[in-house]
Amino acid sequence: MFSSAATRTKIHSLLQQLRSYPFLRQKENTEKCAILLETIDEQHLIYSQLCHSEQYFIQHFQEILNKQTIEEDDIFPLLEDLLILVREKTLRTGATQANEAEIAALRHVHTGKNWKKDDGTLFAETFFYKIPLSLIRAISDDLHGKTAGLPYPTQ
Repeated sequence: MFSSAATRTKIHSLLQQLRSYPFLRQKENTEKCAILLETIDEQHLIYSQLCHSEQYFIQHFQEILNKQTIEEDDIFPLLEDLLILVREKTLRTGATQANEAEIAALRHVHTGKNWKKDDGTLFAETFFYKIPLSLIRAISDDLHGKTAGLPYPTQ
């Protein structure tokens, strides 16, 4: 998804909007969004390969990309979309593979005041529980799939 020419063009357009029109109430979040969009653009192949499990956030992200003009009310939900993508990517690749922007983004969630682990929001539920559990399930499925056809060891 992130590697297609059309998506990358839309990301560049969104970046230009974020950087040219400062959303006054959301200035800090706007900058976070721009930094994360740059990261996704730079690592588009990795994000395309690894980030696909949370359809709601990806669909919402695509809706924002398809808008002609982003509005101030779009900034916070866009930030949540991007944070979900970063979470999935860094869990799949390991924190040691994360760049400074991704580390800062994860730190922002864990130490900030916008989200708490059990705040009941779709974002918190997805970020803290659904993504890690989906990756555990995927690993388990891979292990069962690889061992399913193998005979049990004989003694």
